[in-house]
Amino acid sequence: MNRNLVLLVVIAVLASCNNTPTTQEPVVTAAPAKKDTIAATDTVIIGDVFTLSPAEMPDDSVFADGSQPVPWANAGIEHPIAFKQFLKQLQYWVVNDQKDSIAAVMAFPLKHPRIKDKAAFLKKYDNYFNEKVKLALAQQNLRQIFRSSQGAMIGDGQLWFSENASRFSIISINY
Repeated sequence: MNRNLVLLVVIAVLASCNNTPTTQEPVVTAAPAKKDTIAATDTVIIGDVFTLSPAEMPDDSVFADGSQPVPWANAGIEHPIAFKQFLKQLQYWVVNDQKDSIAAVMAFPLKHPRIKDKAAFLKKYDNYFNEKVKLALAQQNLRQIFRSSQGAMIGDGQLWFSENASRFSIISINY
């Protein structure tokens, strides 16, 4: 039932971000499996599911908790719009349990939690991407992505991200 709730939340979020109706399911192809991360240019997106709405493109100058965000560059994110599109793509993968696509954007080996490689990640995928992590990803306001010198994060730190050579990767999972 919790998975259905998360699915409904993600669908509602994606639907509210979509101004153009589409009947075609998006087709997503990830970077080749040998790569640990994915670049915005390595992804082919068909349909409007991953298109940012005009409301999602800008960043809020003050977050809901009253704090002011640091510049994206401080987090090492040089392409914030592409990063937001990447997050929408990740939401889709998580809702649809596309574990191999998610594994392709992991920065192995992870230090937190200690995950040596893709095989180890896939073996315990359901532990790492539990309902708490999935819900944080589904509910993330793209205008209020926290960032610091350690990277960008969603939720209360459930997932941390970095960008390296225009490629985004998950660098930490706090499940």
